[in-house]
Amino acid sequence: MALDGPVTIYEVAGLREAFREALAEGVDLQVELDESTKWDLAGLQLLISCVQTAKADGRSLVLAKIPRSCVEVAERAGLSDWLESASQKD
Repeated sequence: MALDGPVTIYEVAGLREAFREALAEGVDLQVELDESTKWDLAGLQLLISCVQTAKADGRSLVLAKIPRSCVEVAERAGLSDWLESASQKD
C-alpha cells in the first residue's frame, strides 16, 4: 500500500476507509509514504491507529520510505520514537 499527496485532517476520512479495506484483507501491510506530501497531526494519528489496529488483530503494519514532512510532525508531537518503532528496519 502507498500513500500519495497530502495526509492531513482534510484527507484522513478517505484514507481511513482505504486503510480499513486494506486491513480487512487479513494480511501484514507495508505502507510506503515517499509520495506523500503535506502532513499534520491528524495524519500521524491515523497511522498510529492503523498500526494499533493491525497489532490487535495479530498482524503488522510497517511504515516505509517516510518523508521528512512526516518526521517533522512526529518530532513536534513528541512521537519520534513511536515513528521509528513503526518503521521498516533496513
